[in-house]
Amino acid sequence: MATEAAALRWGSAAMVLAIFMAVFIQGCSFRHGVDVCAQYMQIPLTQLTGGASHTVFETPGTIIAIHGSGTATHAAGSSAGAIKVQQRLAIPSYADQALVFLNGWKLDYVGDDHHVLALGTAITEIHFDPKLHTLTWTALGLIRDNDGKKGYNWTYQFTVVAWSNANLSAFVDQGAFPQTPNCSGTELPDNYFYATNSGTSDALSCFFSFLQNSSFAANKAVAVLPRGFGFVWNDSDHNLFQLAYNMDHSEILAEVVAGNIVNGVTGKRTYNKLGQQILAPLPNPPASHVDSGFVSWSPYTIFEDNDTRRDYTFAEMVSGLGGNDVGLIQPPFSILPTAANAPLLGFITTCGETPGDPTVTEHHVIENIPYQFAIPMLTGWDVQYICSDEHVKDVGVSIDDWSYLPPSGGTGGTLQYTLSSTLADNLSSRGHSVSDRVTVLGLRAATGGNVTGGKGVKGIKPPRSR
Repeated sequence: MATEAAALRWGSAAMVLAIFMAVFIQGCSFRHGVDVCAQYMQIPLTQLTGGASHTVFETPGTIIAIHGSGTATHAAGSSAGAIKVQQRLAIPSYADQALVFLNGWKLDYVGDDHHVLALGTAITEIHFDPKLHTLTWTALGLIRDNDGKKGYNWTYQFTVVAWSNANLSAFVDQGAFPQTPNCSGTELPDNYFYATNSGTSDALSCFFSFLQNSSFAANKAVAVLPRGFGFVWNDSDHNLFQLAYNMDHSEILAEVVAGNIVNGVTGKRTYNKLGQQILAPLPNPPASHVDSGFVSWSPYTIFEDNDTRRDYTFAEMVSGLGGNDVGLIQPPFSILPTAANAPLLGFITTCGETPGDPTVTEHHVIENIPYQFAIPMLTGWDVQYICSDEHVKDVGVSIDDWSYLPPSGGTGGTLQYTLSSTLADNLSSRGHSVSDRVTVLGLRAATGGNVTGGKGVKGIKPPRSR
């Protein structure tokens, strides 16, 4: 009976995660006998309780960048579904392309700390109407334990970029999504996956995924934009010690043969797409291929309590941005599982907790950026308690605000951003450690460090203090 109960808990959590990620998971639908798409469509919208947005910079006629947030609450005692909100922004009339991506998240149980079974945040349906000059999207947040009836608050940060394709060469693939409540009239989106950490010896997992779009062909670079993530234990809820995610280096390359030989058989590179592992559909297998409309990357994850490892399922959602004016600065970053009760130099000795603030806020500056426009993307984070696993009250990582001063007088541009992290149980003074990775999305390479285009960038200001 205990095994059956655990299986039922995992099945429920997997279903919540599937619905939460807003996808058609055929295998999951078959296993549980439900239509995940229809279930997603039936999740009621929740009213936002807070949030705001502001223009970070604008070159009229070319581009605008907006940063904002949304906040909502899931009432205690209600069903175990995700919070689902819808937001809309007015876009300048000159823009005929627009995108939105995830730049931060925070989840906190209302009133008390608890175990965690599943958690995540995602931006799902995205619709841009160039005639009405509006960008609309749906976002979801989720944290739950086994009973799924705990109330929680959720905040997410988003960044919107809109531009004129005539003045800036960039194309975005944000995936398809049903246009009708019965989920008909569209192909399955291909910009997400979910998979388990099978075959690992510790809590660190690595997955491979790719996007394919003919419009990405002949591009110097394709940026992978973070849209969402989800974690769920495969057995039951647990304390949390370390939670980490790293969207590693992306490249316009897809592989067929990885080159490894196991038991005399040449291994093939398989990629996670939707709910399965597939080979990349390349034109001349077994040759790998560069610059054929593909972009691939390898997200790394850690979901750990005091045990060395447990089975868990991870889901990721992204968008792709290609074009002659698209560039990337991808800083090195790694995540490694940390043994619980092990001293961390500079924080503790013999693992006696050093009291700290559960929220850590840091200001970062990146200088000499060789792009006329630059936008920070939160593509990696690692938060963990200092000594041992604990209940969770608050958890999250976010870019709270940012600004960009473009190149001038032969000097590259300067990007500034403020990043906050939190991990806490009821003991609000318990410290935590954090590291992060911010990828710089560059648009239009600057020539000689001088801004081109004549009109310049408006609305630039330093990040606001928190």
